[in-house]
Amino acid sequence: MTNIDLNAQFDKISDKAKSASDKLKSANHAAKDRLEADASSARDRATAAADRLNDKAVDAKDKASSQWKEMHAKWQAHVAKVKANVKDKEDRLDADFAADDADLAEDYALSAIDFAQATIDEAESAVYDALYTRRYATALDANAS
Repeated sequence: MTNIDLNAQFDKISDKAKSASDKLKSANHAAKDRLEADASSARDRATAAADRLNDKAVDAKDKASSQWKEMHAKWQAHVAKVKANVKDKEDRLDADFAADDADLAEDYALSAIDFAQATIDEAESAVYDALYTRRYATALDANAS
């Protein structure tokens, strides 16, 4: 695993965030039908990403991955609950309920953003730890020679 470019992997986070930000900015002017399709597509991508993370967590054997699997399972359960709530609420036509639903959706979005920001901090910390540990191992190997 010494050939992994962790910096390049970390850069993918900001690239993905920038792409999502650009799409969301243009969505402010989109028609309702377009927003509905984009929201559905985004949910599908989020589900696929969660499934990929779950697959990685299942394959992992060490303690850190076990902790990630636990956190991921909790997050996936939360996402499933919110999706179920959103699906149930799509059938409501009452304007008051729609406003409440919008508030709930906005609160969820803010929570997801907070989680993503915390995850970025955790990813940064993990990259530093990995870089340091690899550097330390290399130094020990050089000293042993």
